[in-house]
Amino acid sequence: MFFFKIRNKVSMIFIILMGFFFSGCEKEKYLVVYTSVDEVYSSKIFKEFEKETGIKIKPVYDVESAKAVGLEKRLLLEKNHPQADIFWNSEPLRTARLAKQEIFQSYLEFNVSLYRNSNYYDKNKKWFALGERYRVIIINKNKIKKIPKKFKEIWNYKKIAISNPFMGTTATHFAALYHKLGEKGFIELLKKIKNSKVVILAGNSVVKDMVAKGKYVVGIVDTDDANVALKHKLPIKIIYYNQTNNGVFGIFSTISIIKNAPHPDLAKKFMKFVLNRKTEKFLIDEGLFKSSVFKNGYRYNIKSWTLNPNIYINDLNKSTGLLRKFL
Repeated sequence: MFFFKIRNKVSMIFIILMGFFFSGCEKEKYLVVYTSVDEVYSSKIFKEFEKETGIKIKPVYDVESAKAVGLEKRLLLEKNHPQADIFWNSEPLRTARLAKQEIFQSYLEFNVSLYRNSNYYDKNKKWFALGERYRVIIINKNKIKKIPKKFKEIWNYKKIAISNPFMGTTATHFAALYHKLGEKGFIELLKKIKNSKVVILAGNSVVKDMVAKGKYVVGIVDTDDANVALKHKLPIKIIYYNQTNNGVFGIFSTISIIKNAPHPDLAKKFMKFVLNRKTEKFLIDEGLFKSSVFKNGYRYNIKSWTLNPNIYINDLNKSTGLLRKFL
C-alpha cells in the first residue's frame, strides 16, 4: 500500500510538472518570417518588434546568390503544410507569382489609400509594398572620367559587371525592361550587353566590391549596395541615369501573410507594426530604402519609374529565356 501511495504522489508531481512545461510552451509567442531582405536591416526591425510586442521572430534568410528564388521554391513546396507566417521579400515580382499560386492570404485590415498609387499593393490585398530602392549605375571614379548619363551608354564601356540576371532585383529589372522595350527592343539591348563582354557576378554586393577595387569599372546595383560603398568611402560614384527621360527603375520590398500560417493572429500584428511610414523611414535612414511608397512620405529627388508586378508577371519567363539565349 505504501508503495502505491508513493507511486501515485510521483505520478501527480510528474503531471503537474508537465502541465507547467506545456503551459510555458503555449505562452511562448513566436513568428516564422521568411525574408530576402538583408539581415543587417531586417534584424533591426525584428528586434524592435520583439521588444514592443514580446513576440519572438524566427527568421529564415535567403542567401545573396539566390535572392528570393530559394524562398519562392520553399514556399511552393510548403503550400499544403505552411511552416512560415510572413514572407518579406526584397523585390515584388516573385511575390506576385506566389500570390498567383495562392500562397498568401488577404490582409483586409490595411488601408491601401495610404499608398502613393496602385503600383504598391495587390488589389486582393495579398501583398503590400514597403520602401523603394533604385537600380543605379556605379562607376569607379579612379578609372572613368566620362560619366555615362543614360542606361544604354554604359554598354560602350569595357569591364562591366552585373549581378546574376536570373535572381533577385536584377531578374526583376530585366523583366520590367522586357515589358517596357518589347521583345525586339529587349533583344537589341541583350546584344549590346553581350558585345560589351559583361561579367556576371554572384550578387549586387559582389558587383559593388569588384567595381570599388577597380577589377571592373562599371556596374549596375541597387541603391542600398551603392550606399554601403559611399559609407565606407570607397572610390564609387552613383549615377542616376536617364534623368532627362523617365529615370531609374524603382524596386520595392513586399510583405505578405502566408495562407494557413501557423500563427495568423500574430502575423497580423507584425503587418501592423511594419506597414507604416515610421518603420519605413527608419529603414530609409538606415540606408536600405531610398524613398517612401506612402503618400506624404519622403521621396528622393530623382526621376524614377516602377510597375505593379502583376502587370509584368508573365514577362519574367520571357526575359529569362532570352537572357539564357543571348548571354
